[in-house]
Amino acid sequence: MAEEKLFLNTLTFKYPKEPVKFYFSDKNDVAHKSTPLKSPVLIPKEVKQTQKYIDLFAGCGGLTLYTTFDLPTDGFDAIDIDFNEPENENLIKRYYNRRLEKYFKQFDEVITTSSGITRDLQVWIRTNEPPTKVSFNGHSYNLYSMDRFTLKVRFDTYNNNPYLLVANDRPSQIMGVPMKRLFDDNPDDPFSGVIGITPSMINKVMTKEEKKNKGGKTYFIRKIEKLAYLQEKNLFCSAEHTFPIVGGELKKVFGMERNETNDHTSKYIKYLDKITRVKNKYLQPEKIGHIFQNIATDFTLVDSLQIGQTNSSKRMLRFKNGVTNVRQRQGIEVGPAKSCPHKDVRIFGVFHTDDKEMARNLLTWMRKGNYHTGVDDDSRALSHYIGTTVTFARVFVEFTDRHNPVPEIEAKLREEQFRNLSNDAKYVGLYITPIRKYGSTPEEKECYYKIKELFLSRGIVTQCVELDKMKKSINRDNEPTTRFRNFTYTLQNMAVAICAKTGGAPWLLDEVEKKELIIGIGAFKSENEQYIGAAFSFDNTGIFNDYHYFQKSEIDELVGSIHHEILTYSSVNNKPERIIIHYYKKMSYSREFQKIEDMLSSLNLDIPVYIVTINKTESEDIVVFDGFSTFEDKRNGTTQSLMPFSGRWVNLGRNKDGYRFLLCNNTRYEQESFSKMDGFPFPIKLNIACPNRGNEVDTRTINQLIDQVYQFSRIYWKSVKQQGLPVTIKYPEMIAEIMPHFEDHTIYTDNNCLWFL
Repeated sequence: MAEEKLFLNTLTFKYPKEPVKFYFSDKNDVAHKSTPLKSPVLIPKEVKQTQKYIDLFAGCGGLTLYTTFDLPTDGFDAIDIDFNEPENENLIKRYYNRRLEKYFKQFDEVITTSSGITRDLQVWIRTNEPPTKVSFNGHSYNLYSMDRFTLKVRFDTYNNNPYLLVANDRPSQIMGVPMKRLFDDNPDDPFSGVIGITPSMINKVMTKEEKKNKGGKTYFIRKIEKLAYLQEKNLFCSAEHTFPIVGGELKKVFGMERNETNDHTSKYIKYLDKITRVKNKYLQPEKIGHIFQNIATDFTLVDSLQIGQTNSSKRMLRFKNGVTNVRQRQGIEVGPAKSCPHKDVRIFGVFHTDDKEMARNLLTWMRKGNYHTGVDDDSRALSHYIGTTVTFARVFVEFTDRHNPVPEIEAKLREEQFRNLSNDAKYVGLYITPIRKYGSTPEEKECYYKIKELFLSRGIVTQCVELDKMKKSINRDNEPTTRFRNFTYTLQNMAVAICAKTGGAPWLLDEVEKKELIIGIGAFKSENEQYIGAAFSFDNTGIFNDYHYFQKSEIDELVGSIHHEILTYSSVNNKPERIIIHYYKKMSYSREFQKIEDMLSSLNLDIPVYIVTINKTESEDIVVFDGFSTFEDKRNGTTQSLMPFSGRWVNLGRNKDGYRFLLCNNTRYEQESFSKMDGFPFPIKLNIACPNRGNEVDTRTINQLIDQVYQFSRIYWKSVKQQGLPVTIKYPEMIAEIMPHFEDHTIYTDNNCLWFL
């Protein structure tokens, strides 16, 4: 076994051994500085056992309790609180959050706010990076980068000790000018037709309020809050002293692209560097020991007993003629595991008039495999990747309106040449879109969905490539110093996706087929409405079977679709022995799982249902690092990566919701070379539960379920690049993103084709 040094981004500490006096009342204090405990989970065990509060709670179900924690307060009852009592955990978290927030307020460079429903402390610190310049309506503005860190107090049930988690969230940018300046810079002419910047485009803001202390000295209070909240609560948000945080709508106004890095460096390095700087500057024992007893000076080494490993056979993929390989990029070179079932595939271009030559080149490269070399290469051609003959369709769609090509495309599809397409051929449109995915208006982005729906209504799948990205990639490839032809990989990714869209399977899991009911449920939030996508897979080799989508509130419809899939499965394979649901968030047992249980009861099915909650850990959560992790970089030699081996998992302990694990899902394998081109995905967090079996799950089943999550991340067919999340979460998320934009929700019912990739 290779040498490794696994550690987590946590700092262990100790709870007080003796109980601590906290102060409680059923009424707020005179100065209204106490903390309301509105949720029953925040009421400590000792209060619940005090006769006065037993009587108060019995007499008023809606009673709110107040506390000043360990600060003595007139009229408040002193009650000893045991920090080591599990029932008090949520109150103890609030106590430490409050003390942390007070501690950080002494630093002028730090702004604090709360994060998520757990109200964990979030710390914002301005970076030393130079400002980014953006412009609107002829005016230029500076954007300053802010690093964000979430600090969470949690309890490690495996090692039986509390810890402070130090997480690096995704950075934000704050404008260097207040809201008033933005609004004043809008077009002066009320009939100009140019949409100016409005308050509805601004989500979060930083307020800067000037105050004076008793000695007359001026100081400032800076806060970060949602603008709507400040307005609703009539709190300070003067337009002259309120600075916008740049969110999605403002990014569109400024034409900002999503920040994408192409340097292929390990993001573990940057993450650890940032949290280490925060740890060393603010969280050392000499500075924070008065809050956290015996706090560690360094991040927590993982106990060797906590570490597990997925079965090495579970990473193997099967390609053409049964050839196996652990790497998608290498394996697909022999051809797809399951060829496109259509013997005649024809490709055509969809493009703006000015981009006709670009479209001609793209179609030629795809058909002949001669990108950059000019020499025909069948092993690089689309026909090789999909396993069937590809020809030109001899039709095309040309449009002139870059911002809204929908009417022209719709008219073109009504012409005779498209009405008389061959029924014996499968048509694929290669759409070179001038509309960027990021930095475009909502109206422009809507065109993407409308165009996809127009073609799908005629049984035609499309493969989209952004014009600007295509040009930039090709231009980089043409530079004399370029070592890697990046657009070659884009063409390969497009070919893999087209294989799946036309009914093929680029690769499958190297498994003996067994029928098992696996349900993946993901979500996508659009225009403040969350949509749920469900992908149903019955084949453990990776064949996708069916999909549905719902609004978040439509739980009955979701359960109804699961009911339908059980009936379909049982009619062919007899009754399932178990159901596995990969879920994108924590499942509500009372609101969601109870309906599933009732449905199973109606079918007289007494079988275990395993809920595997799968969360990304890219921000605001726990990450595992390997201090000995390196790879060989041709340019820089042996280079540190900090990314653990693929398939390593860490047992985070059991709680009332189930068994928790951190799973590393990448392409760094023991005794094998690693390519930085495969990326450095962070681990994913798993929670395994079986609610209808008292949440008891045996060791063998846990290993099987972790292996299965690991496997299902390997059959993502939109790219040859390894994904961190399994397709049971990724595919439903894609469905939930697209379907709300379609007028016809039954537009394409061929479930063997992953048209949404």
